[in-house]
Amino acid sequence: MKRFFSIVLVTAIFSVLAFTPAVAQQDASPEMEQLVAPSFRDFRFAIGGGYALRLGKIEKTGDDNWDNVSKKLRHGFTVDADAQYFFREGWGLGLNANFCSSTISGNDLYFADIDRTANSYNESQNILFVGPSYVGRNQSEKLLLVSSVAIGPLFYSNPATLDGVVIKSNAVAVGLNVGFSGEYKVNATTGVGLKLSSTVGNVNSIKVEGHKVELEEAFNLSNVMLTAFISFRSW
Repeated sequence: MKRFFSIVLVTAIFSVLAFTPAVAQQDASPEMEQLVAPSFRDFRFAIGGGYALRLGKIEKTGDDNWDNVSKKLRHGFTVDADAQYFFREGWGLGLNANFCSSTISGNDLYFADIDRTANSYNESQNILFVGPSYVGRNQSEKLLLVSSVAIGPLFYSNPATLDGVVIKSNAVAVGLNVGFSGEYKVNATTGVGLKLSSTVGNVNSIKVEGHKVELEEAFNLSNVMLTAFISFRSW
């Protein structure tokens, strides 16, 4: 009988010892899950279009026709795209690209440099920025705020047609882009919103038909842009 009780006692002890770690492991699991940092591997792509305003002063020529043409050339359209990858909840890296374009036309414009009056004149100023960006984000259940800073090359092209003769000008500069966007989450992966951004840069020389021309003053390539966009998210 004593042997029987001894066997039962030893069995009970081993049962308790075996059961205790299991309970401890179950109790510790939620705590361990809280200690493990969540992994953020979130991708976002946004594309939109809107209005672009050229910055910088407008040179007064004293010619009303030229002054009106210069004012119109400040207003144009833009296309903006962002590809972003978030390594943490609040920040990530990405790539920003934006293209701004404005076009004007005029008649009976006098060109003092060549002492000639053009019967017809057309000009288009195009500015392309592409650069890597640092991105921050803050979000709620329905809203997402994204800010970004990017640096990269700024490509300027300026084809002009003077009485049927095409004259091409171009330049390259270092540009800085800053953007702020707010979007409404339509569903789990799609959003719509508005973005306010600006790209700044200038050049001291321009190539005209392949010939480098030094400028007396720096030529401003900066723009302020307001775009409406649609975004696609992986979270």
